[in-house]
Amino acid sequence: MTKKSIFIFAVFLISISFGFSQQKILKIKSAKYNEMSIKDILEDIQWKYGVKVAVDDQDIPPKKITIWVDNQNLQEFLETLIKQNNLDLIYKMENPNFAKLLKKSVFIESQKEPTFSPFQPTKNDFTISGVVKDGNSGETLPFATISVLGSVGISTQTNVDGYFSLQNVPSDTVLLKTSYVGYINKTFRITPQTPIKNLTIEIQSDAKSLDELVVSGEKTEMVQANQVVGMIKMTPKNIAKLPNVGEKDPFRAFQLMPGVSASNESSSGLYVRGGTPDQTLVLYDGFTVYNVDHLFGFFSAFNYNAIKDIQLYKGGFDARFGGRISAVAEITGKEGNSKTFNGGVDLSLLSTNAYIESPIGKKFTFLVAGRRSYKGPLYNKIFKKFTDNEASETNAPQGPIGGRGGFNNLQTEQKASSYFYDLNTKLTFKPTKKDILSLSFFNGTDNMDNSSTTSFAGFGPFQGSSNSLGSTTNDVSQWGNTGASLKWSRQWNNKLYGNTLLSYSNYYSDRDNSRNISITRGDSTINNRLGRVESNNLKDFSLKSDWEWKIAKNHQIEFGTMITKNSIDFNYTQNDTTTILNRSDAGFLSSVYLQDRFNLLNYKLELIPGVRINHFDITNKIYVEPRLTFNYKLTDKLKIKGGGGVYNQFIKQINREDISQGNRNFWILANGSTLPVTQSKHLILGAAYETKNYLFDVEFYQKQNTGITEYTLRFVPSFNTGGGGFPGGGPGGPGGPTGGGLAMEETFFNGSETIRGMDVMAQKKFGKITGWLGYTYSQAVRNVSAFSDLPYYSDQDVRNQFKAVATYSVKNWDLSATWIYSTGRPYTSIIGAYDLTLLDGTTKSFTNPSDKNANRFIDYHRMDASATYNFKNGSIGFSVFNLYNRTNIWYKRFEVIREDGVSVLQTTDVTYLGITPNLTLSLKLK
Repeated sequence: MTKKSIFIFAVFLISISFGFSQQKILKIKSAKYNEMSIKDILEDIQWKYGVKVAVDDQDIPPKKITIWVDNQNLQEFLETLIKQNNLDLIYKMENPNFAKLLKKSVFIESQKEPTFSPFQPTKNDFTISGVVKDGNSGETLPFATISVLGSVGISTQTNVDGYFSLQNVPSDTVLLKTSYVGYINKTFRITPQTPIKNLTIEIQSDAKSLDELVVSGEKTEMVQANQVVGMIKMTPKNIAKLPNVGEKDPFRAFQLMPGVSASNESSSGLYVRGGTPDQTLVLYDGFTVYNVDHLFGFFSAFNYNAIKDIQLYKGGFDARFGGRISAVAEITGKEGNSKTFNGGVDLSLLSTNAYIESPIGKKFTFLVAGRRSYKGPLYNKIFKKFTDNEASETNAPQGPIGGRGGFNNLQTEQKASSYFYDLNTKLTFKPTKKDILSLSFFNGTDNMDNSSTTSFAGFGPFQGSSNSLGSTTNDVSQWGNTGASLKWSRQWNNKLYGNTLLSYSNYYSDRDNSRNISITRGDSTINNRLGRVESNNLKDFSLKSDWEWKIAKNHQIEFGTMITKNSIDFNYTQNDTTTILNRSDAGFLSSVYLQDRFNLLNYKLELIPGVRINHFDITNKIYVEPRLTFNYKLTDKLKIKGGGGVYNQFIKQINREDISQGNRNFWILANGSTLPVTQSKHLILGAAYETKNYLFDVEFYQKQNTGITEYTLRFVPSFNTGGGGFPGGGPGGPGGPTGGGLAMEETFFNGSETIRGMDVMAQKKFGKITGWLGYTYSQAVRNVSAFSDLPYYSDQDVRNQFKAVATYSVKNWDLSATWIYSTGRPYTSIIGAYDLTLLDGTTKSFTNPSDKNANRFIDYHRMDASATYNFKNGSIGFSVFNLYNRTNIWYKRFEVIREDGVSVLQTTDVTYLGITPNLTLSLKLK
């Protein structure tokens, strides 16, 4: 398939959504219901005949009825239902096959305000406070929007615990509208009898099984990308509609948005606007997650079943967040069903995923979600792809061993063991209507063991010799993250909310890629160890407190404080005696912040100025970070937006240039000298045009980064042998310095970076066919004088990226397809090899690298597709990754081999996965 045909197909896939209009009128045939509840009747006709009815549970009369109909359309059926049984209901047809069923005594309208109210107002200019919940599970919903229809500027958002306080409500007969991404908008009129202090608003999800009466077809958004500059909001329930390879992955879903790279198949981390994953702050229930990868990074460690809400800030984020220079991913975990016991299981070719949730009495809820892989065909395919590449780079003993003769007895034993798992638990206690106590725990771990043992008996010139050789090849990797948080939240009154959180996080990575050789000749035994061993361990203890104070309807002050202790150990040794790097660091970071959210010019202009002040004890310096974001509405549909600020990062993950000689990166603390604090200055300006059905959004951005650190062994001569030490290089020769570690000045090099770009998005938000087109133009240039006298392109410089996403819902089916295209990433090549004869007469091979990142891989593109059939208590889905089997290059491996006494450079393309199908079965109790 040519690039041109792929492009045309992808554009067509999205474009048809803008012209789809014809719809077949469905008939309800031979429907006979005797003494059944209205809820059960509506559920049955939806399943049998494909029609859709949206209704709130509280509006349905509890009585049982009898109705017989034959060959009626939905409108005729609803007329019969209401008239025959004298029901206090009315209906509104959205299309021939979808209707809203409403209670006459409550005026509900999602498109326009009714012209009159049957109630006389009894009070004016007051405050309504309450909570927004999922109508099915009772989960509180963070960051939902509540507004008064017809009143300019009277709106608010729920906080992270789902609480809201709406001030200056003009009367007690107004219409309130509640909206939340992935949920059906709910508009209802309050009355003088409506509770204004503890109002509970329940809204219904778009992605519900049809035994629940609110169904898709109402206006719900799959993603929300226009609320705050640089922000994307997504609910996990909609992630299930997208193609996936084994797992429903929220981070892979974000990679389909403009500004987030999607061509890094070997990392589920977020490369946001030219940044690296370590530059993105990932928060899960308030604690920091330092490792987001499972299975060599093929998908993230976050369990879809445990997540309630995700927000990604691509830049210009406000003063509440600190410690990272690129982006913020804020994840809120589920509390557990507060209404009834529920559970479910997901089965795929890769893993088993199960969860249970339930209330405990009236004040406690809990959720437990776990996932574990098994070595099925899909797991084995991914594991083999990555371990084959790793195994080819394992250092092997050079030259013949044992002199003349052969091996009389050769025995090899290999017991490969590999798996990953993660566990999420959460216990929530609500002692009063104002207080919430929650305890959240997360653990995600990968274990890979591809070790083998080989024994040789009786080698030498004589048969039956007592000489023997034993070789144990260690290929063991373990990495993961454990995190926990204890949070107390309290709504002190209508104006003041606060939460205090104590958290712990531990990232660990251990790698043993070595070979132990034992040679026995007679009574003597010689032991030798070749290869590399490394360990990285990071601990994070944090205490923080955040406060929100509404001082007026257009004015909210937010402030807080945080203290974090980080301790990091990193050890990297080679060939038993060579210590490459051995560090143990600890530091305290103390922070305070203050910001204001206020509206001017009759709510046309929203400003969020703020400042964050940090003290880092290792450098003993104060770091001041001013921030500002704004939105200005030119019209009801058109607005301009922007933001900027200063951001500092005190803990950084170093990307090693010598990726063939161990893990690709490691965490380390800045020290202010050889490892400077990284700083970034953001500037963002954009505009958005949004209607009820479409969104057109563009943002221009620039980031000026200083204190960028790179690590390499290329300037340590004894390590520049055999092709090692460069991107994609083959294994380096044994050799190198012995004893203590290398001086940091030999391996760590610092510089600056400039990133400029543009994100463009066109989204169709509603209807049976939804989706978006995304385009990113970006340029990332680094200046590290050790590598080049001139600026060079960074590893994340992907100049053009295009993404197309389309989902189509018809009856019980969800069909989706995605297409990704990006220009090639830069890399450093090895352009030659040469031999040098040393003073002792031995010969060593050395390599000659190209200019830093002077080459580019071929363009990357890939199409994925999926089809999901939804039934009453679950779904079954089939997806195909890399549909047309594109060969995309991961990296290049360079090896120096000896031919006829001459060193010859050999280059191999290491590729990503080809076409890969997957099957998923999801079952749930409710």
